[in-house]
Amino acid sequence: MKKHLVLGLALISAPLWAQQEAKQFSLQEAQDYAARNSYTVQDKVLDYEKARKTIKETAAMGLPQISGSFGYSYNAQVPKQPIPAQFFNPNAGEDDIAYVAFGVAHQNQAQLQLSQLLIDGSYFVALQATRVVKETKALEREEAEINARRNTAQSYYGALVAEETLEILKANLETVKSNFDETQKLFENGFVEDQDVSQMELLYNNLQNNVNNAERQVKLAYQLLKFNMGISLEEEITLSSSLEEVINPVRSDATLAQNPFQVDKHISFRNLLSQEKGASLQLANERAKYFPTLSGFVTHSQSNFSNQASDAFSFDTYWIPGTTIGASLSWNIFTGLGRTARVQKAKIDLERIRLAKTATESQLELQFHQAQSDYDFALDNLSNQMRNRTLSEKVRDRTLRKYKEGLASSLELTQAENQYLEAERNYINAILNVLNAKEALEYALGQ
Repeated sequence: MKKHLVLGLALISAPLWAQQEAKQFSLQEAQDYAARNSYTVQDKVLDYEKARKTIKETAAMGLPQISGSFGYSYNAQVPKQPIPAQFFNPNAGEDDIAYVAFGVAHQNQAQLQLSQLLIDGSYFVALQATRVVKETKALEREEAEINARRNTAQSYYGALVAEETLEILKANLETVKSNFDETQKLFENGFVEDQDVSQMELLYNNLQNNVNNAERQVKLAYQLLKFNMGISLEEEITLSSSLEEVINPVRSDATLAQNPFQVDKHISFRNLLSQEKGASLQLANERAKYFPTLSGFVTHSQSNFSNQASDAFSFDTYWIPGTTIGASLSWNIFTGLGRTARVQKAKIDLERIRLAKTATESQLELQFHQAQSDYDFALDNLSNQMRNRTLSEKVRDRTLRKYKEGLASSLELTQAENQYLEAERNYINAILNVLNAKEALEYALGQ
């Protein structure tokens, strides 16, 4: 019985344990996930689907339209009309009037109408505009995916840097703790002064505080990453790519900064090209309103008249048919110069788009040169910080040996330790700056 109970609990807890297992993401997997699931991308996908429905709605205006109606009326008091009485009675006087009821108590009419738009310049322009709308929304979705990948990469780098910083601080904290304990023993044996113990304790306390803050920064970095990926902040994730794995390809790739700038590849410029098409079609639409609109229609109705309520909805009685075929021409010949003003406004909007396109082309090229310069500087700074890190580590280790030999003071050891930690932080920040500069340069190149 106990064996069955244990087995049952194991079977129940197994799927729960699987559900709680943290998802693991490499850098590429995190970017791919964000390109599908980030909140901005999801919004643009819905916006794109809405645009597709709008396109169908616009196209439907040129298809046959069928409408139907049914009406029933009950004349509680049938109205009468005055007519000369001689119409019914030849012996009546010329001034005599008779009142006759025209109509019946119950009346039904069923009507079916088919209409078709034949000529409308605005409609044909709208059909062309639907393709531009679809293209614009597709570009907006693409831009959202690009930004999602970029933001996710930057927050992924931030999480890796936060974890690396925490590990460095923990390692240094262990070293300082060991030195602090050793100094405490030396003080107890009378080999060092109280000042040396206080100095080491001060260094240890500061490092402990930095470790605590670094742990909070790791948590915040992971939350930012999950937000950019479109994952719930309560869900647990782990990162399978290390900081070295993401920085090594960047160090070895010397071609990125040499890539030529091509403005037509940048998403911002392609967005403006699409807006220019839309502005041109808006101008064409305003001009099309100068021309008439022609539509045709076919209407068929069946009417029933009866004085008896029992015959009002009976199909055994005679329903009078009626069919009308016709066309309707509508032409706004003069609109008080309002139409001309709208055409001029559309021309101005088109000129503004073209001006923005020219300005954006220069701005994007300037951003490219700035990103290229920042990337080169970030790589140079990383090399410099690597050297500084190595030198500060040598100084720290040499000072530590001298301190243990009694040739260096605790203050000198503290200064060397702080200098080494600063060099470590500068090195880690230099890696982060290179990675962010790479993302900025790739974005400027339209990649």
